[in-house]
Amino acid sequence: MKHQPIYIIIGVGVLLLFAACGRQQQAKSVVKAFMAEQLHREDVSYIDFSSVDSTHTFNDSLIGALRQHGPKDVSYQPWQGRTLLHIRAKYRVEQDTCSTTFYLDPEATGVVAFKDN
Repeated sequence: MKHQPIYIIIGVGVLLLFAACGRQQQAKSVVKAFMAEQLHREDVSYIDFSSVDSTHTFNDSLIGALRQHGPKDVSYQPWQGRTLLHIRAKYRVEQDTCSTTFYLDPEATGVVAFKDN
């Protein structure tokens, strides 16, 4: 009975690890789909993705500015004034190496905005 709290802590840690890995994979999938469907980039060779992290510094005007700098025919996930997730993708298009930061909704189901680095 003395070791029971240790097993609970280990179990919770394992669950959090699986949840974080799942969110990372989901974010990567959302970014790849966005690149193919909205930016018409099927010729991309992905090099690396950063870890998914959250940001609290966004407001309506910043999201609007990011969207204005992007292509006009892109369909974004609606912005609802909440915390966003961000992930940076490093990839190759033909001979060019590019880096883009994608801002996703908190559930990592769609891209709210992006910026080329």
